[in-house]
Amino acid sequence: MSKWWGPEGYRIASLGFEPRAFTFVWEPPIDDVETLAELGFRDLGESTEVHFRQGPFKTEARRALHRDGWGDSFDKLERLLSGRA
Repeated sequence: MSKWWGPEGYRIASLGFEPRAFTFVWEPPIDDVETLAELGFRDLGESTEVHFRQGPFKTEARRALHRDGWGDSFDKLERLLSGRA
């Protein structure tokens, strides 16, 4: 997971979470609040659909920052799974 977790250029020093739901807060704390992230998976036979939800966010700007970061993370995961990483 540390290979795909986080936006482009971001490196994970350590990682630990419950794979269905976890809280997230920046370390060291910045102008943000702790959020709950929830993961869901659905077996589609030859593939797996991933559902992801996170919130609440302090501001719309913080929401956009997290959305963009998760977008990068899932793009990295797709490249790893396809062998293009």
